[in-house]
Order: sequence, then structure tokens, then C-alpha cells
Amino acid sequence: MRPHQILAFLSLSAHVALASGSVWAQAQRRDAALGAQRFMEFCAGCHGADGRGGDKAPSLSFPNAVAQSDAELIRIVHDGTTGGMPPFAQIGNANIEAVIHYVRLLQGQFASAKTASEARVLGNADAGRDLYFGKAQCSACHLMQGKGGFIAGGLTAYARNRDPDAIRHAITNPDDPMARSSQVVKVTTMAGENLTGVLRNEDNFTVALQSEDGHYHLFARSDLKEVQYTGHSLMPSDYANRLTPKEMDDLVSFMIAAARPAQDEAAQGR
Repeated sequence: MRPHQILAFLSLSAHVALASGSVWAQAQRRDAALGAQRFMEFCAGCHGADGRGGDKAPSLSFPNAVAQSDAELIRIVHDGTTGGMPPFAQIGNANIEAVIHYVRLLQGQFASAKTASEARVLGNADAGRDLYFGKAQCSACHLMQGKGGFIAGGLTAYARNRDPDAIRHAITNPDDPMARSSQVVKVTTMAGENLTGVLRNEDNFTVALQSEDGHYHLFARSDLKEVQYTGHSLMPSDYANRLTPKEMDDLVSFMIAAARPAQDEAAQGR
């Protein structure tokens, strides 16, 4: 092969490799989006929107939480368990595989970037703390290191297995994805009373809401004139405009610093 032919071949190979990498990356994003959607639909009610578990089911979001292989996890989701988890064969193999892919993402096993505890902090964590408990009003709903509200999920360990871009996306796109149990619902009773709150539970007979003051309200469906699903959570969707880029970096940096285990903090201080 002549030199100019070799160069042409190498150039073509490079373009094919780049194109293949782009297709693979797009496929990964599609799988992640589908997995997140199906996880919120079928799993979050018991395992939590962030996969950290709750009263009904264990955590799935930390690397050691689920030691089984992907094939074993697929079987568990498909067939259920004797411990009480129902089978989800009806959602199809493609959706089950997408859910497992999303669980692995929650565990940080597919993250190409460093974990949040190792990530380079771009902003000022101290300034971010002031924003969290001040201007950004995160603490009105989210508990952080024992301080703040409780109507939304606690965020002390939230950034431990997430990279800065993922944290920033969650702040600026709070409903992508959104757990059904985080949705704001407006109800009107037969007596004409109106109440807005976070949908905590519902079935064919009852609707349970939690209002922003923390109180729970249980309604019989027969006592409700209308139930309006907003399709949004309580979290504001305008943080991209409310905070400057620097403030966003500061806030993300604080969340990353807050999530670091004590040994990581000690190492950072050396």
C-alpha cells in the first residue's frame, strides 16, 4: 500500500471510530433516559426516587448495595422475590434491562468521570453553603447534615456518587426524571375546599397528600370533586436563571463537599 493510501485508510478509520463512539454515547444516553423513566414508574415507590431505599425496600444506589450480576438482577426484576418484591415480567425485557442499566448508573459503575467525592471542585463550598441555606432556599425542603426541611429528600449524601454535571442538571431540570411520589397535586373536595400538596400515595379509594407545612392529608376519593395532577414537583424550575454560573458552581461544590466521607475530607486537608 502506498503512503497516500495508508494515510487515507488511517483517516477513514479515525472517522469510523469517532462515529462509532458517538453512536455508542447516544445509545448510552437513550438507555439512561429510558431506565430513569421506568425506574421512576415501577421502582421509585419502594426503593426511593434516588434508589436509596426506605421503609418498603432496601437501597440500590451504592456500589455494594447490589452485589449480583446484571443477569441475576434481570431475573430478580423479571420473577420477583420471596421477600415480597413483585415480578415485573409484564414490562418486557427491554424495559427491565434499561432499569438495571439505570441502577448501575446510580451506583456509579458506568460513570466515565470521577465520582463526586473525587471530582475537582470548581466553586467555593463555603459560598455554596450560604446559598443552600440562604438565597437558593434549598434547605426549605431538603435536609442537609441535620438541618433544613423534610418535605423533599435529604441531600447530605446525594452528591457522593454523582459527578458535577449530573448534580447541576438535577438542580436546573428538577422534573427530569420525576418520581410520581414527588408530583404536586391539587385537590378540590365536594365541600369546595382546595388543597395543594405532594402526592405521597394513592389507590382506587384514597389520595394522600403532604402539604408544605409538613402535614399529611388523607382523602377518600368519594369526598373529592377533582384531582389535578400538575406534572411537576415542588422544586423550582428556574434555578438556571435564578443563580449565576458562579453561584451554581458554588452550590454544586458545597453539595459535593458535604457528601464526602470523613476520610476524604481529611485527605483533602493534607
